Amino acid sequence: MNTGKLIKKYILVTFFVVMMAVSQTLCMKADIGLCACWDSVSLNVWQITGLKAGTFSIIGNLICIVIQILMLRKDFHPIRLLQIPVAIIFGVVVNFVYYQVLLFDLHSYPVRVLFWAVSYLGLAVFIGGLNLLGAVQIPVESTYYTASSKFGIDFAKLHITCDALLIITSITLSLMFGLSFKVREGTIGGMLVLGPLTKWCMGWEKKFIHE
Repeated sequence: MNTGKLIKKYILVTFFVVMMAVSQTLCMKADIGLCACWDSVSLNVWQITGLKAGTFSIIGNLICIVIQILMLRKDFHPIRLLQIPVAIIFGVVVNFVYYQVLLFDLHSYPVRVLFWAVSYLGLAVFIGGLNLLGAVQIPVESTYYTASSKFGIDFAKLHITCDALLIITSITLSLMFGLSFKVREGTIGGMLVLGPLTKWCMGWEKKFIHE
């Protein structure tokens, strides 16, 4: 790949990561349940400790990269280190948009649902684009793939198990500390629509991204 195409590719990667983060904050603002169960826990932690959700995301994603290094050791390819700026960009954008831009309240449930729907459409478009570029993965997903390949664990089962543990953690924190529930109807809806919607988006994005 020539230098021009490589630069264009990583500009697109940066754009997709930024817009994924923006899309995620819309779902956080809707507050009817997060599909990314990791983010449910991050909002619980913010409610308890004041640690911002994006900062929690950065820390968690960096831990995931360390786990990949420990699993792969000498087979850890340096290109995977690109996950570090991805994690940082994602977390910084989440913090900025959620805590500095989306300062208004959503009182109407239909408006909350609209924010949720726009969020998942955005996530599907930008996750699909990132997948098609094949340049770098979100660290959490990359860790799932690495563990699945390394230990012969079914990827889907591993993903579902980890999501279930995060859901249980979020609900437990909400009950223990009297917090608002971050696992709600939007969580179920998101888990049902995100996969098929991403696949559909990738179908029409392919011809644009591969040009």
